[in-house]
Amino acid sequence: MEELIAQYTDANEDSRLTRQFIAQMEFDTTMHVLKEYLAPKIKVIELGAATGRYSLKFANMGCDTTAVELAPDQVNILQRKAKEQNITLSIHEGNACSIPFIESNSYDLCVILGPLYHLQTQELREQAISEAYRILKPGGVLAVAYISRYFVAGMFAQQYPELITPEILSTLLESGLVPSQFADSFFNVGYFATPAEMESLVSEHGFTKLRHVATDGFNRYISSGVNHFTPEQYKTWLNYHLKICDEPSLLGSSNHGLLLAKKSVDRGQYGY
Repeated sequence: MEELIAQYTDANEDSRLTRQFIAQMEFDTTMHVLKEYLAPKIKVIELGAATGRYSLKFANMGCDTTAVELAPDQVNILQRKAKEQNITLSIHEGNACSIPFIESNSYDLCVILGPLYHLQTQELREQAISEAYRILKPGGVLAVAYISRYFVAGMFAQQYPELITPEILSTLLESGLVPSQFADSFFNVGYFATPAEMESLVSEHGFTKLRHVATDGFNRYISSGVNHFTPEQYKTWLNYHLKICDEPSLLGSSNHGLLLAKKSVDRGQYGY
């Protein structure tokens, strides 16, 4: 956990999502998919809120917003930004796997856009989804993001050929982990899922799939073109991407996937 907190200390999540068109597309696609669930007074909670790029947006839209973030440094930045922007939301330092300070059956929408990138055991991933189930109202919606292990392998081939070894690729394919001293620290503390695994994870914990989108599509592989678009070209390309991001064949090649699922009204078998 200390390594994970260190990874995100002094990290600039806002900059990551705005400095290039390819990252802006991740934000724009996520907001496009979530927009039908965001309305004034809707109760929204983001687990793994980082510096608040999404949570502040939700609150600014009039949603009753709660943000939970693990890294103290990120919490401090989020608190400062909320004060500077005069935006009201509830901010907590906490772990997405255990949020006992959040009341059960109390939220309309639970957004998890980062924690699943780093929960390296099945037990932890199940704890996070179980907590999301617990805090959502019956019929509430979960939006959970993940990084595709198939994309990561492709990125290694493109940018880190020293990681193309039988051991690393086999471990990545079988476990979603990259425990190599030659890899960047992000990969050492990362967990990389498959689209099918994510669908199974939520369905086994009381959710019904609503939508599963390739947040980036294949655009990371053509980033040298996308990042040099004019603003008008980017807008045109984004509109095209939004029309095809539900295509299942794009999920594995997309850097990020976003899965939306509805909490079952029948909660008895899950003990909540």
